[in-house]
Amino acid sequence: MNATLDCPVLGLETKFPSRLYILQHEPSGKYGCFCANEIHGLACFSDETSATDFADMIGLENMTNHHVSFDEAREVAKGRPLPVVSLMLLDDISSPEIHFVR
Repeated sequence: MNATLDCPVLGLETKFPSRLYILQHEPSGKYGCFCANEIHGLACFSDETSATDFADMIGLENMTNHHVSFDEAREVAKGRPLPVVSLMLLDDISSPEIHFVR
């Protein structure tokens, strides 16, 4: 039986902020990422405090917050190697919002 889903692509119903915080590990140039429900994504946050808390949680020194536009964050996510396939808003880490970039 064929059925149409109300929202066939996760994240399309969610409005991401126009400005986001992303984390970069300066020495290596790598960005903070997260995996939820077997989906890998560039971690992003709507406020600097949440980004800093995430950096503290992963325990990697020399993480820098970057305040970027949604489009800039999306381009960074697209530039990450697989398995990263999304931009992941982690303001509520137990319920991430996912925007697929590929």
